[in-house]
Amino acid sequence: MSASVSASVRRTAAVTLVASSLLFAAACGGSDSKSDTSAKSSAPSASAPAGAAKSVTEAQLKAALLTANEAPAGWKADPEAGDGVGKADKGDCQKFLDLMQGQPAALGATARQTSNFDHGGQQVFGFDADKAAGYLKGFDATVATCASFTVDMDGEKAPATVKPLTVDKAGDESHGYELVIDMGPIKMGFDNYVVRKGAALSTFSAKAKQPGAAPAAEFKPVTDAVAKKLDQAIQA
Repeated sequence: MSASVSASVRRTAAVTLVASSLLFAAACGGSDSKSDTSAKSSAPSASAPAGAAKSVTEAQLKAALLTANEAPAGWKADPEAGDGVGKADKGDCQKFLDLMQGQPAALGATARQTSNFDHGGQQVFGFDADKAAGYLKGFDATVATCASFTVDMDGEKAPATVKPLTVDKAGDESHGYELVIDMGPIKMGFDNYVVRKGAALSTFSAKAKQPGAAPAAEFKPVTDAVAKKLDQAIQA
């Protein structure tokens, strides 16, 4: 097998892997947390400065997840697990991969709950004090910085682009961005939504039907639902 054909096969394998498990970080309703956070109080820690965001409980994170009935029509629960999108060549740009599919530690979070569907996936992260706000600080500027970068997926490097998506104001802050990864003959696009409420972040990623085009019609309704559930969960 020639080197070029071999490389093409590896790229195709990488595309298949990413297309089947990218975004959707763990089995539906899965969780990741530090051993001391499973019973975290909703009250601020004694060491937190006055006015700091209250910590959130695992129950609140779970309550912020979309259910199958709240997902867009035709979407099905998908228990397939993935373990990461890849590594960005620019440190600041790793954020856009981790928000799609990332372990809590990568974001500086203490816990995570996930809900996965065949066309999209949700992650809800809990942070200590004001670390959630700190993680998103300068988000819009970082989108501009990461207009183009490279993603390394198990040795296969592919160019990637990020551009902002307009989303409704929600929570304490909300952001949208499209990530497109160019795997040669195939371009994969993902429309992403991030909303913060206090010490919690809820993210939603959906496979773009047409990379580079406007998000699908169901993107806005589902992001509205994500924001509403986070707001209700944190206020509970």
